[in-house]
Amino acid sequence: MSLRSLLPIFPLAFVFFLNFVSRIILAPLLPAIEHSLAISHGQAGTFFLCISTGYFISLPCSGFVSSRLGHKKTIVTTMVAISSAMALISVLPSYHLLQLSFFILGLSAGPYLPSAIATITQRFPPQQLGKALGIHEIAPNLAFLTAPLLAAWLLPSLEWHKITLLLALTTVIAALFYALTGRDCPSKGVAPNFTNCAALLSQPAFWLMVILFAMGISATLGVYSVLPMFLVSEHGMDKQAANTLVGFSRTTTLLTAFLGGWLADRFGFKKTMGVVLLISGILTIFIGVGSMKLLPVWVWLQPFVAVCFFAPAFALLSRTGPGDSLGIVISLTMPSAFVLGGGLVPAVIARLADSGFFSLGITITGLFIASGSLLVALLPADNERS
Repeated sequence: MSLRSLLPIFPLAFVFFLNFVSRIILAPLLPAIEHSLAISHGQAGTFFLCISTGYFISLPCSGFVSSRLGHKKTIVTTMVAISSAMALISVLPSYHLLQLSFFILGLSAGPYLPSAIATITQRFPPQQLGKALGIHEIAPNLAFLTAPLLAAWLLPSLEWHKITLLLALTTVIAALFYALTGRDCPSKGVAPNFTNCAALLSQPAFWLMVILFAMGISATLGVYSVLPMFLVSEHGMDKQAANTLVGFSRTTTLLTAFLGGWLADRFGFKKTMGVVLLISGILTIFIGVGSMKLLPVWVWLQPFVAVCFFAPAFALLSRTGPGDSLGIVISLTMPSAFVLGGGLVPAVIARLADSGFFSLGITITGLFIASGSLLVALLPADNERS
């Protein structure tokens, strides 16, 4: 099984990387945006909620788009829309117009993931599927590493809105490249079945998984979103040093993303999820209350543990609902979890920061994440690995 046979996944993985970077670049740019617009932490925190809300709306509707356009055109259209939103962000200096632009950004990004997963599963045979998906899933972890380092490198010489414009140009070029070289799927997407949706929403296990994913996303994206701002405003670090620390702290996640799957196979899905949420929650608390001397240690260890959550969590999610409704399960679970963990949590932390309780906001988030170790026990026993 040669690397050459897996080459077609790399353009799609690069598209996913840009899709993710476009949504998380806000975090390392936030201190500069606050200074430029003269807005508070709380006002800046609403941008995360705007992105997550747009993503929440568009992901469940992705089936309607891909059922008409097909998966390849959906992916290309998504990237062009993301590029347009980033271009808007770069030219709109108004706070309320930026809120609208970030909402459009989240709205644009949603349809990508279901079409990408469908493309991969139809493009690669079963014996190559795991490797192909593994390469594809490196993209978000690489984005967590790259975005703050990119900001640290460019901010001293470029204003923040020029960085977003540069990202917009890169994204549209990637969309054009994929339009010319990417292969389409023989089948189109399927619009949501509202009968299956109603049946799924009536299951307590589904809502438990939404909350658990919100905790996992809080531990990764939620904490990441406010960490540069926290390091700058609470610990006096300059923007470049803060973004460099946050960026390099994500280097280990490129490997530990696979560790979660190995631990799940070895110890079970529920047990792995519970332990990961407990430890990552405790490490988040240490970030909030720890001294400056040990803070870099906690900043490094927290994402190292937190990313191990997703492999066992997706495995359990695949067992929630009927076997033929996985697409619906994902499209309903992830938007809600992203709004809570990636939007509401950093927005609440930012509001607490305005009142002088930044550290408390981080600490409460850590307690929220750690409490997931108790919720995992409430999942049905048949959701455990066989």
